[in-house]
Amino acid sequence: MADKEKPQPAQTDTAAPAAAELNNPDFQVALKSLLAAYQPLFEQQLNLIKNPQDLQKQVQTGQPSCAQEFAEAYALFQKFFTEDVAQRLLPPQARELLGNIEQWRWCYQHIICCLVFGWLVCRWPRTFRGYAYYLYEFWKCVRQVIGNPVSDPPTAEQRRDFDTLVKILAESFKPYLTDQLASVEYPAGVPEEIISGQIDCFTDNQDACVIFERLLTTEAARSLLGEAAFKQHSEQTFFWFCRCWCLCALCFGCCLARARNVQQIVLCLYGYVLCLRDCFRPLTCDLTGPQGCVDETGNLALLQMGVVIDGTAAGVGFSHYILEWSQDFITWNATNFNYPPIPPGGGTQGNIPVVAGELAFLATSTMNEGPTQVRMTVFAVDGTTRACGPISFDIFRQDVRITGVDDDFNLNTNPWDPAAEFVENVPTLCTRPSGVSEVSFGGSITVQGSAFAGGCTAKQIKRYSLDYQLGFVTDPTVGPWTNFWNVVYNPADPNQFLTMNERRDNSDLIAFWGAYTQCVFYNPLPPHQCLATLTDPQGELYPTSWPTTISPPCGLSGLFTLRLTVEDVASNLYYDTQRIWIDNKPICAAICIPAVPRCADLFVSAFAQPPDCTVPWCLPVRGIAYDEPIDELKPLTRPNLNFDYYVIHVEKQGGPEISIPIVTNLAQPCLIPGPPFNPCYYGTAPVGDPGTRCIPPAPVCPDPPDPLNPATYGLLTQFDLRAVDPTCSQLPSFPYPVPTDFTMDRGTCCVYNFKLWVYDRTITGSGPHWQYADWPIKICNDLK
Repeated sequence: MADKEKPQPAQTDTAAPAAAELNNPDFQVALKSLLAAYQPLFEQQLNLIKNPQDLQKQVQTGQPSCAQEFAEAYALFQKFFTEDVAQRLLPPQARELLGNIEQWRWCYQHIICCLVFGWLVCRWPRTFRGYAYYLYEFWKCVRQVIGNPVSDPPTAEQRRDFDTLVKILAESFKPYLTDQLASVEYPAGVPEEIISGQIDCFTDNQDACVIFERLLTTEAARSLLGEAAFKQHSEQTFFWFCRCWCLCALCFGCCLARARNVQQIVLCLYGYVLCLRDCFRPLTCDLTGPQGCVDETGNLALLQMGVVIDGTAAGVGFSHYILEWSQDFITWNATNFNYPPIPPGGGTQGNIPVVAGELAFLATSTMNEGPTQVRMTVFAVDGTTRACGPISFDIFRQDVRITGVDDDFNLNTNPWDPAAEFVENVPTLCTRPSGVSEVSFGGSITVQGSAFAGGCTAKQIKRYSLDYQLGFVTDPTVGPWTNFWNVVYNPADPNQFLTMNERRDNSDLIAFWGAYTQCVFYNPLPPHQCLATLTDPQGELYPTSWPTTISPPCGLSGLFTLRLTVEDVASNLYYDTQRIWIDNKPICAAICIPAVPRCADLFVSAFAQPPDCTVPWCLPVRGIAYDEPIDELKPLTRPNLNFDYYVIHVEKQGGPEISIPIVTNLAQPCLIPGPPFNPCYYGTAPVGDPGTRCIPPAPVCPDPPDPLNPATYGLLTQFDLRAVDPTCSQLPSFPYPVPTDFTMDRGTCCVYNFKLWVYDRTITGSGPHWQYADWPIKICNDLK
């Protein structure tokens, strides 16, 4: 805000006040109270000068502790700043606004904390860390006096509030450091400014007040008071004045800390009075930020990305204010602004006066990055207005997130959550219940997401890379990481920065530079063919995939973390991580008919004992349907146990193919109870075990089966040979339908092929992940 519109802080270089001001009875009462509070301090120091032995004893005891320092400061201002003194120094407008002190006593009590903070932090030059320590004491003081004390140690919520305050302090402190660094880096003009009188002993004596002003944002107020207290007090009509009052108190305390004599103490008090009056200046409109290149930030309360608009919209007769944005200086929009209180945000106007704070949160997701302008109009209750702006800034957008793998975007939370999982609905299958499970991927994998940095020339994207690390990690800076993909942008090739090459939303991140051909001259006459083209050999990104099977013998298999890194031209790095299960372990499928060797003859009469259609003729089918765990050392649950199901088909040579039910209990016949019949055609549990890992054994069945090693080849199902008999298979008592051309007449033979398919739930680019095996035999229906 312009200096003439700011609340005038307490200062020592204020013009000499008029006699009427100093002789004002209220001012005199406050001054006497202030000097009375200071008098014991002066007398104590004077007594030490007169008594060197006492001075020596105090020196030997060392300086007071930090806790003693704060307690002494609080006692000093509590003695001076009584409720009576506080009210006497308020301008008439403030007294009218505040009303009964019972409504605003919390505000008065926290003003003492503001005085103490300003006084302690300005007693000598402080570093950022020194400011942060006193901010901690300030925060605890405010919480204590409003009845919301900080726990020891702070709770998780309180810790987050203080973390927020320190971050805001860092942003408030940074411009001060930048100015100081600029003066040190370029000191050439300083001697002349000193000689000419532009720099004197009062130069930069308002630096702390400027930091305070930037610090007292709405977000800081929320963290300072706590969410519940902020929500309660921010609804009070005088809440805006409490923040202006605190700023005046901070600057007043700072001024007193730097005062070198009693005269300057009096001037500090006078500056404080002027500051309070200035809180009620006429209608004020001022936009102070953002400026320069501004990062989009996420507002968790709103679940939106955007930037904070800071400034002042206040004054006597304040009604409301309206903000507008533009990105071309032509079209102005009043949308996208979330006005205080936040949450809930939203609204079409700001109805709460704001002094040196957050005017709104501008949601920028639907806006373009780059140059942006904001202007504001403040309205009074009598209909008068005051406009300010526009301010200009560049929205810097860094959209770095992995949103999908193999075009699967089904995350259980959101792409910004490092613990987000790709999940699927595992359907009900026979007796297997449905459920939600993390999913696995395999084969050649594609990765989708955003890898974008732009909006500011100095932060244009330079490259992005993809890496992986075994296990689940959330810190992208903790390694080791294995790089598997890089895309580097060439600043000398403008085609690489065309919209089609921007990796946004759900773009394919695994891509390579290839030829881009564009037409540079069209025939002006129909049919307007292209007459001349220009080819850039590295001008377009083409999607491809990452072969995760290249590492023998199993490829990459396990729980991994993918890391996406974007680097801009200023060498800033932006990260996103995403956990992913990769399964490249082969499925084992083996099938055999123990009764006969492969391609041998099987006689129905050997199983039709007796040859009665009401009794099942069971033929055991054995084999392996197995999918080993992705990681043997992790819990044996989905997706680590990734088995889905197996199915068995029987194909008649020259005839149809049917699916047969899965019956795996040898203690029961293969007859399916009924009617009504409810056969299950899916084996939902693995059968057998290959005995080795990654590389399945050759599908050789023991002939006859080895009774001492039943786990190697298990029972896949039992085939009811009545299915091949034209008489038995067509009876209503047969449990599943059989086409007539699947059967064969009695006294004939035909080749039947038993086929096994085993599936897991791994997603691959080529479709379901499966393995196949078969066992052909010749069946002779030798019944008569």
